[in-house]
Amino acid sequence: MYILGMDGGGTKTKALLFHKTKGIVWETEAAAANPHSTSYTHSVKVVSQIIDEAYDDMHLPADTDLSLGLGIAGLGRKADQKIWLECFRKISSHGDSVNEIIVENDGIIALYSETFGADGIVSICGTGAISLGIHRSKTGRVGGWGHVIGGDPGSGYDLGLQALIAVFNELDGLGPKTAMTNLILSGEGIHRIEELIPVVYQNFEKLRVAAFAAYVFQAADLKDAIAINIIQETAEKIAHRGNVLFERLFQTTEKPVSFVLAGGVFQNDLIVTRVMNELAENSNLNVMLSKNPPVIGSIVLVLKKQGHLPDEIKKMLVNTGRRGE
Repeated sequence: MYILGMDGGGTKTKALLFHKTKGIVWETEAAAANPHSTSYTHSVKVVSQIIDEAYDDMHLPADTDLSLGLGIAGLGRKADQKIWLECFRKISSHGDSVNEIIVENDGIIALYSETFGADGIVSICGTGAISLGIHRSKTGRVGGWGHVIGGDPGSGYDLGLQALIAVFNELDGLGPKTAMTNLILSGEGIHRIEELIPVVYQNFEKLRVAAFAAYVFQAADLKDAIAINIIQETAEKIAHRGNVLFERLFQTTEKPVSFVLAGGVFQNDLIVTRVMNELAENSNLNVMLSKNPPVIGSIVLVLKKQGHLPDEIKKMLVNTGRRGE
């Protein structure tokens, strides 16, 4: 019995093929699968092409017992998941041959990649940011509405935007000097901060603004007070969103609740430390930094649906190794 798990993001899709006794036997990467940044048709085609590739590379017979676990960005609402499934069954050659298909958003699999199906909370801070929680089949979310609505505090975009605001405030005499100015001048190969205007506004991309987050971290390493303050305020906002979810979903539980920090922003040690310090005030939270790729959680989706418990799932995924080794 095989499980093909996928993490379909806004820039690329990662896939793993898992066998219950052999472990992870195959992996690949493909194009983005977020239906809102591409289209539902494109998203389905990406998934279908990965299935074809798995069958071909592994020489699987047509009647292989195959289940799909999909964590796809942009599919947080049940209505969107239903549209995606209808599109898959309509245009994919695998619409009727796959044993079962479980579709969730990429936040759920980020949580399950660490909890192996157990309830908990995850804060995902990459280019964008969102906090999700699951308790007894009830799901809650905070944020993740995009950079236009609220700016997604905790995101690389928000950190990059704050770096830009800080250096332009210095230029205008509205704010104190910051090491981020010289770091940006050097890093961007420009002579004046004003030269950032066409960089930011021409062919605007969230990823381009998010790239300026790196200067916040570099300046913080230089003990720049403005950068450190940005990181501290960001940590407080991330922790606050997590605590809101805890109060909403876990008020009645007495067991420690897993709180997973996932995404590229948490590759910086300082912001991880600050967030953990803020969350330490809630003794019911067991805060952990994500170590496994989210695509692992897409396999967990299927194993959980089949009735396997978290401890059992963890043993199945950890003990069987990767690529059948």
